[in-house]
Amino acid sequence: MKIRLLFATIFIVLFSLNSFSQNEKDSLRSEIINYEQSKHVFLDKGRRLLLDHFEKSDMFKVKEVKDLLLKENEGNVYNTFYPIEFIYILYWTEEYNELIDFIKQVDFTLPVSNSVRILAATDNMFTSLLQQTVENKDLLLVFIEESEVSEMDKEFLVLQLEDIIRAGLSNRIDLESEQTVYINELSDLFLDKYPDSPYDTIIRETIRYKFEPSPWAFYWDFLGFGAVVPTSNLSDYFSTGVGMEMALDLRYKKLVGILGFGFSGHTLDNEILINGVTWANNSSATLGIGYLNAGYLLLDTKKVSIYPFIGGGYSGFSTSQDIYKEIPELKKLKLNSWFPQVGIGFDYKFKMPNLDYYEMGSDGNWSRISVRYTYRMPDFSRSLEGRGDISQPMDGFTHSIMVSWGLGGRGTERVK
Repeated sequence: MKIRLLFATIFIVLFSLNSFSQNEKDSLRSEIINYEQSKHVFLDKGRRLLLDHFEKSDMFKVKEVKDLLLKENEGNVYNTFYPIEFIYILYWTEEYNELIDFIKQVDFTLPVSNSVRILAATDNMFTSLLQQTVENKDLLLVFIEESEVSEMDKEFLVLQLEDIIRAGLSNRIDLESEQTVYINELSDLFLDKYPDSPYDTIIRETIRYKFEPSPWAFYWDFLGFGAVVPTSNLSDYFSTGVGMEMALDLRYKKLVGILGFGFSGHTLDNEILINGVTWANNSSATLGIGYLNAGYLLLDTKKVSIYPFIGGGYSGFSTSQDIYKEIPELKKLKLNSWFPQVGIGFDYKFKMPNLDYYEMGSDGNWSRISVRYTYRMPDFSRSLEGRGDISQPMDGFTHSIMVSWGLGGRGTERVK
């Protein structure tokens, strides 16, 4: 009897331990399954309930649900809403002091929680809030005007409302849109009226997007063609030539500096006695030049520039390789001359395809077509003096007309 009782006792104890262990495993299994899931589901249902009350225009319930969701997430907005969603909600619930405090410290670059990111993709909260805010902006403006916050706060809330609508409608700011121009005007008025306001940095850094031209501009004209026309005695020896030039153009405010290099191809119209030999008629000749100009912008718009310039350079003639191989004395002609020059330039500037004019507020992605007329005054006769050659006056000047294409532009700087 005692033995039976002992076995029964042992069986009951083992069965109880097994049951307890199984219950513990079931509890742990349930905990694993529901870990974080309950918070995600709670947030999902809460966001949808808030949106349902919002669409019914029950802002009292919207505020209650919003507060409860934040309480569940220990007040962390980024674990509950996207910042822009939260701002829309606070405008509608008329919690302006909380809204102002949030705007002062919000960081739109901080990531939201995974739950918010996932839920926002399906519950359409942002879309609904934005649509109602855009369609009923006048009503929100009335709410702001009738609120008890200070006049300065009211004006800032109006400005912030315009900005948050702009942010909702587009991921990038169209700097030339009427909306941006209006926001910039409101910003200027506010900054002038309240120069020491606590919103000064917010407006300058995140709301007002005004740009002004940079004082510096740079262009590189790497392909230019045109005509070089000798005059007077020089034209007796050299024909009109086809020229090619490259120029670097640096500008500061109204001042222009141009460094250029080029050459032009000519034909001899008369023979030239040089280096004790004859450079025959109809031979080819190349005129190489380098110059530096300083100019002034009489007109400088986004599309057009006009600028006179004055400068100087150095030029020299050479002949072809075939000729100086046959007549070695013509390899180094030393038919060179320093020269002064004057001229005028015209630029037509245009946007390059597929390049964003407003990338970071810069208009540097421009191309231009330039037309420059230059009057050069060399004197090649001097290089022949004292060399034992017969007198051959070459004191003519040259006209140069170049049409070139280049890249560059005058950047813009954001006004803060």
